[in-house]
Amino acid sequence: MPATESVTYYECQHIRPSGKKCRAIAIRGHRFCYFHLQARRGASAVIPAETVANGGPAPEPQATPIAIPMLEDRSALQIALSEVLRAVAANQIDTNRGWLLLSGLRMASNNCTGEEEFADHHQIHELELTPEGEEVGPLVESD
Repeated sequence: MPATESVTYYECQHIRPSGKKCRAIAIRGHRFCYFHLQARRGASAVIPAETVANGGPAPEPQATPIAIPMLEDRSALQIALSEVLRAVAANQIDTNRGWLLLSGLRMASNNCTGEEEFADHHQIHELELTPEGEEVGPLVESD
């Protein structure tokens, strides 16, 4: 009977907003699992509105977009909620768009169960810096 060959897998290095690390298996040759690799390729920002609901002047077109994190845990929902409320208060987005975003955040919150908070995730205490300057979790090897 031939000896079985040990195959080494690496864990995804994505750090969730809660500070916990994703433990899915990374795609070969990449730092992240399929989900986080795809999420990092897309842009997740809300472009400022062209008009303000009350008919006032629109924000300057070069205004900074709002950064909405990937909604993968309750910490991310809190960050997104804060960003949307800040943008509405600063007239970066109109109130109709703000309501739409808050409605989406409410749906995402309803989809979050309490189970995720108790899931077996590694708490991260140190970060690594990629050659691109992005902070990621440490490289974890598993068999």
